[in-house]
Amino acid sequence: MKSTKLTLLAGALTVLPLTGIAYAQHSGQHHPVATLNGNTVTADLALTGVPMRMSPDQLPDQFSTQLRDDVSKATGTAILKQNGKDIEYTFKWENLSGPVTQAHFHYGPHNAVGARAFSVCGVQGESPACPTGTNDTISGVWKNADINAIDDGGIIIAFHTAKYPAPIGEVAVYIPAASSSKTASLEPASSH
Repeated sequence: MKSTKLTLLAGALTVLPLTGIAYAQHSGQHHPVATLNGNTVTADLALTGVPMRMSPDQLPDQFSTQLRDDVSKATGTAILKQNGKDIEYTFKWENLSGPVTQAHFHYGPHNAVGARAFSVCGVQGESPACPTGTNDTISGVWKNADINAIDDGGIIIAFHTAKYPAPIGEVAVYIPAASSSKTASLEPASSH
């Protein structure tokens, strides 16, 4: 049997509502999409389109400690798909305290946010206006993306609202570094 490339089907994502954990089927195996408190999808899987959970508790401690109870139900999903040097993205958020005012890919290892790497929305002259709903979606492409920073675990994607403006943010997704078996996880060995 020849090896097959990763194929994500609409029915491959199963959400387990009681645990807050979702699983995506990848090469015949189930991989965790997120834990209740964070994202466990490593960069090598994230860049293939495996959904990741966005949440307030993925913000660095210096910012998440400034959040109040009004974000307890704030959540979202991030989907990234590498296409050559570009990253196609779709972000969906729900139950925010207000509309997103800005969203960015930020440099910074886990629990730290550095300079803006790419603006998703809300920065005049750099990106489109953000959608106006507290439950909304945005899609786009980061041209010539910094794939190495993502692979190294050096990117956090943060969504800012009027109540929690930059640099704080209301929900975020941190992408852990790629596993050492990146190639093996993307293309399984053939069996005879």
